[in-house]
Amino acid sequence: MEEPKTGLVLGYNGAHPFSKVKLTDRASVQELLRTLLDPLEPFFSPQKARVKCPGGTAVRFDQAASEVEGILRPIWGLAALLAGGGEYRGTEWWIQGIKSGTDPENPEYWGFPRDNDQRMVEMCPLGFSLAVAPTIWENLSEKERVNVENWLGNSINEKKWASTPTISTFNADKAV
Repeated sequence: MEEPKTGLVLGYNGAHPFSKVKLTDRASVQELLRTLLDPLEPFFSPQKARVKCPGGTAVRFDQAASEVEGILRPIWGLAALLAGGGEYRGTEWWIQGIKSGTDPENPEYWGFPRDNDQRMVEMCPLGFSLAVAPTIWENLSEKERVNVENWLGNSINEKKWASTPTISTFNADKAV
């Protein structure tokens, strides 16, 4: 059977893997989410706090913030997968990444956001994941929870989008 012509090649022979998943029910959406998450595995940093995808990012912020984006943007999908009753073999990668990234003593610490810092935007998916996927919060020690709370709580200032700190702190409060 010939692969469908989608125009989505991106280094794959034939159709892009995402286009091969037919979305018909919850299980198929969960499979699509796994298909989105799996390719990130080789790009996790040693402590799992960052994901550095190859190639140029075309972003206007620092490389560290780009790598924080690399781990936290996909957590929207992971959290939805877990919240919907799905399982993912790499869930521990993200949990370890949250532990490492929010620990100021870890060499892969994400750093506190500054004014107009991209890290503030990445707080939304972290807050969302804590709110809808209890397994993430439950796998943090008390010290690690304090680190997460400190990292999220240090973002609020008047110069960033009003919704970003509101969404991230609302979701984090729901998790606790």
